[in-house]
Amino acid sequence: MSKENLIQGLNDDLAAELGTVIRYTYQAAKCYGLQGAELRELLVKEAQDELGHAAYLMDVIVDLGGEPTTTPKPFEKPADLKGMIALNVKMEAEDVTNYLAHAELAEQLKLPEIKMKLEEMAADEAGHGRELRRLLKGL
Repeated sequence: MSKENLIQGLNDDLAAELGTVIRYTYQAAKCYGLQGAELRELLVKEAQDELGHAAYLMDVIVDLGGEPTTTPKPFEKPADLKGMIALNVKMEAEDVTNYLAHAELAEQLKLPEIKMKLEEMAADEAGHGRELRRLLKGL
């Protein structure tokens, strides 16, 4: 456990958030029809939330003495709505796992504000996943 490990973990989270902003924006553009309209609305809203997460992570990385990544995590590009939603459910679950692991690192380093914010962001991602799973069931 070290500050460098936390910075690396937060940079991984940042790459995931940047990738999610791009993925959601891309997917929103690919949504059409009645079913696509609801997903498009959700993705546009969630992309803004993910951008807020990315901004927080950049600030914390700099505050810890690190250099924030500007490289987004790559993502698959399913052609249909069901594939897009399934991918997003999977990616949100990965984000929850990663945020909780990095919150634990922050706790070990006695950084309570970062720990609590990462747990809050994990809960936020879990909520996104729940919304997406509900949409997926409706297809």
